Amino acid sequence: FALVCFFAWVIMVIVQFALKQLTIKLPKYRLLWSRLYPFARLFVWATVIIYTITEIIDPHENLVLAVIGSIGIVLGLATQEPAKNMIAGLIIMITPPYRVGDMVTLSGHYGEVIQLDWSVTWLRTFDDNTVMVPNAEALKTAVSNANSGALDEMVVVTFNLPINTDHLKATALAKEATQCSPYTFLDKPITVNIATDYQYGEHLIQLTIKAYVMDIRLERKFASDINFRVLNGYVYDDFE
Repeated sequence: FALVCFFAWVIMVIVQFALKQLTIKLPKYRLLWSRLYPFARLFVWATVIIYTITEIIDPHENLVLAVIGSIGIVLGLATQEPAKNMIAGLIIMITPPYRVGDMVTLSGHYGEVIQLDWSVTWLRTFDDNTVMVPNAEALKTAVSNANSGALDEMVVVTFNLPINTDHLKATALAKEATQCSPYTFLDKPITVNIATDYQYGEHLIQLTIKAYVMDIRLERKFASDINFRVLNGYVYDDFE
């Protein structure tokens, strides 16, 4: 058994060295080489275990059946969570709270649903991160869906202005800036709401713009464009 383990260790050292050399020679595929090592290690040690049990130990048939039964129980307990996620995935596909292409908030992550598997949901955030959320988590918590299958979605942009600002001019500027944005979906209404707030020891006018972007993937660009236009107008116009 010690000799078999020694040969397995030698093989793994050779494999690791070969993969490092491939990484140096072909750096374009370095991620592929690094992903191969865990599979090679799993294959080698699984072969060692199987060979040791069948050829060296050679246990009695009853012991083999007992071990197989124990492994079956362990696997059954270990696959409870994957089974729950698969059942949850089936429920999501039958009565979907979200679909591929929706902008949702799942487990504290906001992004676009790019793939819906049996057991997990894949999101892509605005930071270009890919987030894997187990489907069971999606059914246990509240799901916020920004567009519910539509290509457009509402975007909310808020401004805090001094209390002595001319609110009529500010409202007109906000609406005009939103209408002029190339990302605005003009088939749906643009709403500008005014409220008062108290922050940093002074009263403020809170200006909230609610408008629809033509494509969910342009959400951040749309909000940034509105901010740019309104702030430019606020600098060059006199509201006070």
